[in-house]
Amino acid sequence: MKRKLIIIVSIVAVLALVGFRLFKNKQTLNEKNKVVDRSGVTVPVTVAPVFEAPVSGKFSVPAVVEPDHTANLSINAAGRLQNLSIELGTMVGKGQVLGSIDNSLKYLNLESAQLLADKYEADYKRIKDLYEGKAATEVDFNNAKYNYENSKTQVKQIKQQIADGQVTAPISGMVTKKNLEAGEFVNVGTVIGTVVDVSRLKSYVMVSEKNVYSLKKGLTVAIHTDIYPDKVFKGRINYISPNGDESHNYKVGIALENDSKASLKGGTFILVDFDIQGVGTALQIPKVALVEGIKNPFVYIVNNKKPETRKLVLGRDLGENVEVLSGLQAGESVVTSGQINISESSIIEVVTTK
Repeated sequence: MKRKLIIIVSIVAVLALVGFRLFKNKQTLNEKNKVVDRSGVTVPVTVAPVFEAPVSGKFSVPAVVEPDHTANLSINAAGRLQNLSIELGTMVGKGQVLGSIDNSLKYLNLESAQLLADKYEADYKRIKDLYEGKAATEVDFNNAKYNYENSKTQVKQIKQQIADGQVTAPISGMVTKKNLEAGEFVNVGTVIGTVVDVSRLKSYVMVSEKNVYSLKKGLTVAIHTDIYPDKVFKGRINYISPNGDESHNYKVGIALENDSKASLKGGTFILVDFDIQGVGTALQIPKVALVEGIKNPFVYIVNNKKPETRKLVLGRDLGENVEVLSGLQAGESVVTSGQINISESSIIEVVTTK
């Protein structure tokens, strides 16, 4: 009996020890996973002033290319898609029939209308000969003519209904979206797919008031991209906005022919190089101040030891610096290091000013 009691007590002690160890381990894990409150942590940063400085007539502006033509495939009639011969990547030609709703009944109506039109045409020609020979009345002639013309109109209407029930490519290019399959019901105007033509591309950049007056439609520009580092694409200015925005920047359109041997895709990041006469000044900041680079340009400034985010519109690429078209003013300071440690609740300490 005494031996059994010792065994029971030993088991209970072991279980208690295991339970205690598990509890301590859980406490340790909870401590490790606890979110650290960094709202009171001071983040050391360096800052640099926003400055205005002379620049040459050569400058680069970041942009994104996009297809010159993009069009939706749609239909002008309601019904069930009987066939649709497109897939993603299908190359189509302008005017090509790519599918249709069920037009079998309209084709039967067209056949019947055509037979009636042929009959009325024969009647009209016969009565016309009789009328010219004064063997038929003017009323008979006018009725025959009316029936013939009306029957031709009916044929045209049915042909148009058949055409409205067809999916026709509005431009030449590649199918990049396919929203429906054969057998599905479509309404008038339903977007069935999208066709993109990348044989010609376009891009838009913002140019400051100081430089836009030196630009003209037809001016050639050089275009570079990291995708083809040794390739220079030639573009041409085809649009200059007559109205500037609140920051006195103007939208400028660039057109370029795509190169079949070094083809660009829509959405590719590029730099547009302008070369104009004269020397001017530009508002600048160091590139290192850009938190996510020039593709999503924003910076931090220090406001009463708290970080403030500023969205920017960038202009020219000036080597180590970049032109700022809007978002900052001369004399302000931007954070140039330590950005990775900054959050909305951070307390900022400026340790160095460049």
